[in-house]
Amino acid sequence: MPTAEASRAAALLRSAVPPLVVLALAAGYLALELAEGLAEPAEGTLPPTVYPGLVALQAVVLVFRQRTPVVAFFLVVSLDAVLLGTSGGELGTGSLGVMIATFALVRSGQLQHRYLLIVGGAAATALVSIVAMTAAGTYAVWVVLAVVVARPALQYALPAALAEFFLARERLVQALRDRAELAERERAYGVEREIAGVRTAMARELHDIAAHHLSGIIVGAQAASALMATDQERSRQMLKTVQQDARTTLADLRRTVGLLRGDDNEDTKSSGQPAPIPTVERVPLLVDAARGRGQQVTLAVDGAPRTLGPLAETAGYRMVQESLANAARHAPDAVCDVHIEYLPSLLRITVENADHASPGEAQPAAQTSHGYGIPGMEERAALVGAHLVTGPRPGGGWRNILEIPANVDRSAT
Repeated sequence: MPTAEASRAAALLRSAVPPLVVLALAAGYLALELAEGLAEPAEGTLPPTVYPGLVALQAVVLVFRQRTPVVAFFLVVSLDAVLLGTSGGELGTGSLGVMIATFALVRSGQLQHRYLLIVGGAAATALVSIVAMTAAGTYAVWVVLAVVVARPALQYALPAALAEFFLARERLVQALRDRAELAERERAYGVEREIAGVRTAMARELHDIAAHHLSGIIVGAQAASALMATDQERSRQMLKTVQQDARTTLADLRRTVGLLRGDDNEDTKSSGQPAPIPTVERVPLLVDAARGRGQQVTLAVDGAPRTLGPLAETAGYRMVQESLANAARHAPDAVCDVHIEYLPSLLRITVENADHASPGEAQPAAQTSHGYGIPGMEERAALVGAHLVTGPRPGGGWRNILEIPANVDRSAT
């Protein structure tokens, strides 16, 4: 890949080539003038050696054509007019300089009225040619007209058209480059947004797994400790439930980590069957587990069960799971009711608990804390187009209601 110094050197060399070509033209014309018999000098009012000097002066002016294109154009055209006017319109050695100056003026793209300057230069060249050739009196009218038309076309129109072509190509290349950069930025933004979505989903899963099972483990351990002195058999049963909850938590965490890693590692396989996908049909197992930990939970199911999409099923399951976990943490003595209704147009899941039995205890988490439970339920509900309502009951306690439309696209979820 070329360095910055090499690029600048190459640009400088390209910029120096046109003036050097014009200077070489002046030197060649001077050599022809000085060599006897190789050229017949044109009749003019100036000494023959002055004309190559004027062309060389054009070359000097063209060195500054990119920095001051308007000034360079004006001076080069003026020198060419002197060449034409003092040689009877014969000398065209200044034409190359005019072409280069015109190209540089259009190529700069800086002036909105640059074509007015070009038209003015072409008109001046045509006028000088007519006056000089008419004053010489050696050319037919059609020759004068042909020169008047051909010379501006060659000196001004052709280089202007070439400059516009290169400008258009550069604009197209720049537009394609900008479009590619925009597409790359959009792609990077899409990747970042997708990663953020995956992180949010994984955070919801980890929170639901940890909140539910760890709450059960804590409640079960507390219950086992309380029963240790009065009912050791019941205490041992509670400890077994705690152990089973710990194993289930470990399996769920390993499954979630496996999703993050994108593979099914041997550690997960060796721990037993992977945890099943959460579904509404598995809610009774959640209720049984909560009862096993000492919670007072009722379950009612109305209507014929039907299967929704995976995301909708997960949303319903996690809503019950989070609600039971909140009840276990903040209202352990209250009765918690779970009601599942399979209605024609939607699936409604209601989880509510009465006010906690012991006065002075904390209210449910959704009322007093700013955790991730309710936001996680809201995100899942929004993902499947469901409607979630959470809040205190009129008579005390807390109620969560999730309504999932029956027309959830199973293929999309």
